[in-house]
Amino acid sequence: MEIYIEYAFLENFLLDGVLLVLSLKATKVKIVWKRVLLSATLGGVFALIFPLLTLANGWRFVLKFSMGFLLSLLVVDRVKTKKEWGRYALTAFFFFAFSFGFGGVLLGVSQRFSYANGFSTSRLPTWVTLLAFALLTCITLWSVEKLYQRKRLYGFIYECRLTFRGNIVYANGFLDTGNRAEKDGLPVCFLSPEIAYELFGELSLYGVPEAYTEINTLGGKKRVPLYRGEVQVYGAGVENSEKAVYFAVSANMLSREYKVLLNGRTV
Repeated sequence: MEIYIEYAFLENFLLDGVLLVLSLKATKVKIVWKRVLLSATLGGVFALIFPLLTLANGWRFVLKFSMGFLLSLLVVDRVKTKKEWGRYALTAFFFFAFSFGFGGVLLGVSQRFSYANGFSTSRLPTWVTLLAFALLTCITLWSVEKLYQRKRLYGFIYECRLTFRGNIVYANGFLDTGNRAEKDGLPVCFLSPEIAYELFGELSLYGVPEAYTEINTLGGKKRVPLYRGEVQVYGAGVENSEKAVYFAVSANMLSREYKVLLNGRTV
């Protein structure tokens, strides 16, 4: 019985600790490891004591939720200002969301595992639980990072008004501060093939370019044709002034969220 208690404590300690770290990662709150260890330890002890308590189902539910809020509070550095209370609330939300999500997946895995092995109990062996939990943790970390990558990406995407010889096209553009390509003092913006055809028409296929420039690619330097036009960028904190630029066609934006690669000098 003593060995079972030790394993049960260690299992819940690890699971609570990982869930708390994932919650802090999701809310971008600084991880203080001594707080995480303290909170996970309390979670492990609570998991041992909780089955021994004789409470009505309603109070057991309230106690479980209260403990979740307490564990989330312990890992947050401090909660004084309105912003800090908001971060704590978001951390607690993610802790409960990950707990329910992981619990649902593990329950499904345990049922499948028990059925496949002919077990009468739905409890997973410890090694299976930890393995499944580790896999879920990796997937969650990858998803959180991808989510924040998309958030950072969309912070640089603006609506653009492209003009070429009286023809006007609207498209989403990505402000690439590293794009400093220029020709005759004018910045160069790159367009996806479909936007280029919509803006230039058949000129992009058969017309004579107004200029050429060289760009560096993985295969070496490449000479690309340029067409002179204007671009106007819309967005918070961006001056809505039309600027003269050169347009070039790029096939690297076929499957992206934006269709225009803006020059760093256009904003």
